[in-house]
Amino acid sequence: MRFSLLVLRTACLCLALLGVTVHAQNLRIATLEWAPYVGSDLPGNGLASRILNEALALNGDKAELVFLPWQRALNETREGRFDALMPAYLSADRSADFYTSMPLLDSQLGFFRRRDRALPIVPGNLDSLRPYRIGVVRGYVNQSEFDAADFLNKDVVSSDWQNLEKLLRGRIDLAVVDRYTGYQLLSQNAPALREQLVFIEPPLEIKPLYVLVPKKRAEGEALAASLDRGLRTLRRSGRLQQLIAEAHLETAMNAREVAAHPLAEQLPASDHQSGGQYGASAQPGQAAPALLSWQASLL
Repeated sequence: MRFSLLVLRTACLCLALLGVTVHAQNLRIATLEWAPYVGSDLPGNGLASRILNEALALNGDKAELVFLPWQRALNETREGRFDALMPAYLSADRSADFYTSMPLLDSQLGFFRRRDRALPIVPGNLDSLRPYRIGVVRGYVNQSEFDAADFLNKDVVSSDWQNLEKLLRGRIDLAVVDRYTGYQLLSQNAPALREQLVFIEPPLEIKPLYVLVPKKRAEGEALAASLDRGLRTLRRSGRLQQLIAEAHLETAMNAREVAAHPLAEQLPASDHQSGGQYGASAQPGQAAPALLSWQASLL
């Protein structure tokens, strides 16, 4: 009897291992050079890549990153030439073509300006932006109202660095760039000029970064569901928070707090109040910000 039970348990284990082997996938993931989230020269190919790899590994899957210009990566993934695309903002148009899961992490999208030009703008008030030339990147999804504002003077470029470089040269007044990406690019490409630009508080929008799985891909919905399970496991175990903290983003303390408390967003503070950090916790008596859709799903 004991021998029979041992044989049965061994057979079940072998079948389970065989199942993992059969279903494990080597996935081709389209991406772009977008430090600090992803980059061919970054350790582990960047924070978003490390999070993705660990989430996929929980199901035995592996990712092969293919670095492309953003518009090409988006178009070819939409057509099903890649298994997924990351990291990406979500929009109504993209929701029609892609499955997605819980996001990898959040980014802070907003405006950079020259430090020597204190522009009287309010990021959420589009009318206050009318007088200015605003740099945007071709193919990027920003805030929906901003993207739809045809009355604004938008200068289109091919990359975030081109955007910041034009701002440094005074050829535009504002550049729409993720906060962490902007400071990373300045540190890498123009460290002596880094202090000439400043991120305007508050951010235009706190935007989750997703992995997009094309609906044209066979079993795409199953892949998105599997990835979602992996990401939730990483968050519940604390490993996701650890990866974000280890990345040492520009606002390491703020990123660590957001990761540890995903249902409580941070309210931005001024540079003076934050002592050089770019975020602060909500003060007592202040209304809590509305939850992002993925945050509400964790309740």
